[in-house]
Amino acid sequence: MTKTLTDAEYFAIPAISKSQLHAFTRSNPMAFWNGCKLNPKCKEVPENDAIANGKLRHTLLLEPRKLESEFVQIEGGKGLSSRSTQAFQKIIAENPGKTVVTKAEVATAKVQIDTLKSYQLVQDILKGGTIESPVMWTDEATGLPLKAKLDLIKRVPYEGRDRILIVEYKTTGKDMGQLMRGVDVPGWHWDAGMQFKAIQARYGERPFRMVFLVQSQQEGCENCICPFVLPEEDLRFCVQYVDDTLAEIKNRFEQWKSGNPNAWKTHLAETTFQGYGNSAFSFAFDKELSQMGA
Repeated sequence: MTKTLTDAEYFAIPAISKSQLHAFTRSNPMAFWNGCKLNPKCKEVPENDAIANGKLRHTLLLEPRKLESEFVQIEGGKGLSSRSTQAFQKIIAENPGKTVVTKAEVATAKVQIDTLKSYQLVQDILKGGTIESPVMWTDEATGLPLKAKLDLIKRVPYEGRDRILIVEYKTTGKDMGQLMRGVDVPGWHWDAGMQFKAIQARYGERPFRMVFLVQSQQEGCENCICPFVLPEEDLRFCVQYVDDTLAEIKNRFEQWKSGNPNAWKTHLAETTFQGYGNSAFSFAFDKELSQMGA
């Protein structure tokens, strides 16, 4: 059953999201558990500048009609340079359920979204897409409750039939050349794996491709836009990575439920430095030695 949820209602649902998975590392699983909604002592993540501005841009691109109802626009100025300031936090507390943004942030975001939509390729990618309601489901392999929010999906002809394409809009402060190294650099493999699983859960079929529309969030760099494509083979790898991680989380979760106080502690093991050229040293150090004539 499809139900319209506010962001606050969605985030409160006791299920694992891609954002929570993003916090999971084998060197510090406790970081995941501290922010996991299955944890009765879950620590809320405060809305910082990056989260608020990302939400603002997504709204302007996909659901601009919600700008007035879900955001409060304020004048910037002294004491309001960041959401971490006492003055900004006071305004946030006075407007529960809404995202507080400065008028300058809105102006910058509008320029960036208008620029994004001015490109024909972007128009073609977005055309015919539908905004998805949040998906909640139970993972078949682990029984863990999962949830995901997708930006946009559309059906397009592929190999003789209509298949599902996922579209995800991202802003970044990273250099685009760095992002081209791999979807794992910004951690977007979690998005890919979880959204693939969400589509399977809701529609009973596999998406065949995912497009990331990536735009620089730096002011004055709004024309720095890159559409990145993940084919089905790479999507399935992301799913496998998510599934392997969920299996480990399930194991630790069961230990925690049985009363094991060490369930979320790191499993220590000796390892070697992962350096350059099968050595313990970095590429930068190798280059430095060569410049010294070594």
